[in-house]
Amino acid sequence: SIQFTKVLTHNLSEAVIGKRYGLMVPRSFKELGGESSLSELATVLGWAVELTRASANITAEVSQDRTMSRNGQPTWHRKSMLGPAAVNHAQMINYSVFILLQKYLQHHESYSYCLQEVIEAFSHQTRGFCLDLSFNPEQQQPLLHSYDIARYKSIVYSTRTFPTLVFPVSLALHLAGLHQEAVHDQAKRILTDIGFFSQVQQDYDNCFRDPKEGDIAKGRVTWLIVLARQRASQAQLQELIDCYGRQEEECVQRVKQIYYELKINKNIPMYIEEKIGDIERAIQQMAKVDKQGLSQSLFFKILGEVSSDSYTFLQTSSWD
Repeated sequence: SIQFTKVLTHNLSEAVIGKRYGLMVPRSFKELGGESSLSELATVLGWAVELTRASANITAEVSQDRTMSRNGQPTWHRKSMLGPAAVNHAQMINYSVFILLQKYLQHHESYSYCLQEVIEAFSHQTRGFCLDLSFNPEQQQPLLHSYDIARYKSIVYSTRTFPTLVFPVSLALHLAGLHQEAVHDQAKRILTDIGFFSQVQQDYDNCFRDPKEGDIAKGRVTWLIVLARQRASQAQLQELIDCYGRQEEECVQRVKQIYYELKINKNIPMYIEEKIGDIERAIQQMAKVDKQGLSQSLFFKILGEVSSDSYTFLQTSSWD
């Protein structure tokens, strides 16, 4: 329909959705030695990734009505003037993912595997909402205990690592005929580390390089507040409890000052550098699983993509 075309045009535009992680499917498929005759199917699976991301964005925007824009663009539920009813469009997008797979992959041997990956993607989408404290204020615990490492890692995996890294790479592996559990487990371990470090980097940038992101005022679960809660003195902890998640500028500045006092601004860049080194060594030690196996170059390129502003793995042509 014309209306659904408008939904897709807005919510799948790069201006709204940001970096096209769906391209990770055809890029990864090529790196894995996939047949060029299957390039169209790899592109289809890439769009499945983008559709799941778009539906998650709409759901989040509707749930947090105060969200006025995404990447500087008006949110769909406001632009369409549908308000909460826009969540129906998220459901339509979810359904279209299954239609897409059925139309193009139903007779391919990877169909059932890819279907399971899509189901897991929606599972992580739901899990991410369940873990988000802004959606579930009843989960808030005294003394900032809700801001712990376990919750942080779960949020990062469900909202960042799986939808942008694990999901597209898993689809590429299945399309390439690599269904072995050992292959996917090895890929997930490395991608989980890449996703984790990249979110830590973003948390750092949001606070010290681009404070307009407002993580402190919004009370987000970030690596900075997780570390601060662990390292703070009783007096500092009480101030964090009083100030974190408050909109007042003096509260935001006091939280940042505590970060400086705890040297978090210096510790995190060193931690990120160490983490990248660990990931590089893990990739270098990657074992071949079978005659095709996992591609070291693929994971180095993914690492380069998320750790550099100038890397172009997701911008280059798939089959040139």
